[in-house]
Amino acid sequence: MNKKNDKLTDRIKEITERQDKKLLPDFPKKNLLIEVSNICNSSCIFCANRKMTRTRGKINEELLKNILIDAYDLGVREVGFYTTGEPLVNTNLNLYIKIAKEIGYNYIYITTNGILAQIDIMKELISAGLDSVKFSINAINQNDYKFIHGNSLYDLVMNNLKDLYNWRKISQNQFKIYVSYIATKYTEYSNEEIRNNFLNYCDDVMIVNVRNQSGLVPENTELLSCNITDDKIKAERNLPCHYPFNTICVTYEGYLTACCTDFQNYLAYANLNEENLKEAWHNKTITDLRKKHIDKKIEGSLCDNCINNCLNLPTPLRQDLATEISSSFFEDKTLVLNRIKQFKK
Repeated sequence: MNKKNDKLTDRIKEITERQDKKLLPDFPKKNLLIEVSNICNSSCIFCANRKMTRTRGKINEELLKNILIDAYDLGVREVGFYTTGEPLVNTNLNLYIKIAKEIGYNYIYITTNGILAQIDIMKELISAGLDSVKFSINAINQNDYKFIHGNSLYDLVMNNLKDLYNWRKISQNQFKIYVSYIATKYTEYSNEEIRNNFLNYCDDVMIVNVRNQSGLVPENTELLSCNITDDKIKAERNLPCHYPFNTICVTYEGYLTACCTDFQNYLAYANLNEENLKEAWHNKTITDLRKKHIDKKIEGSLCDNCINNCLNLPTPLRQDLATEISSSFFEDKTLVLNRIKQFKK
């Protein structure tokens, strides 16, 4: 492996700090994210997936292929097959990776919780053309893992990570392995301790402070946020947020949304079953949202809840594409409080 190019933090920084924040930005060349499924087999304490009332499903193969072709023709060369769900619950993932490689994509990546990442499955994905896999492992021991993930599968996930790393050494395949760690005040350790738990089995570890994900889990800020230190990445969003300007996010239904953590499609601004990707990228709905970000006047949108940690019921960009958000999204703290009550350090 070429260690010089293996830093996940550098890759994230390149995307988030891109300066093309204008009303009609050029079509992105890298950051295409496709939700192959919004289903998840975990119940992470900080994730809005557990609150989601949107219909659960998996992407249509023909729709996916058409989106990949259209995006490639517009210059995109990298694709990530994940957003709000666990990509490995979609058993067609290896087929989607093959399709993307046949079209010409040169970098394909996923983020997984690792529960289904058994070595035989991962071998298939790597053989299909997967270039990078990031394990979301937000604990360094079994006790913390149950608190965060809601199950006792820490050893299984760690063994899946180790098996993949060891197979890479033997096979000499040139894919990348990363780990991300979301820290809470109950699972906050030194940067060195967290990294040392994983670095023997991956190329890089990214550590981030928990936040109010997509503006739907304000209890994260109230009950879980840790005291940020210099060795952890702040997870706050600033205006203008980079997502509406340089990321192509596609939901499993085929909607174009302004954010990869849009669990209820409140930021969906185009239906790619009916609309052209190129034209949708500059349509009036998303252009209006971009102007609000540039002017720093995002009141009433889901972005306001996310960036400013508001508790207001937002208005969707397109009512016909969204699943209604109720006040229970903000008021129900039961799961978090119960986990904290049961947690023993």
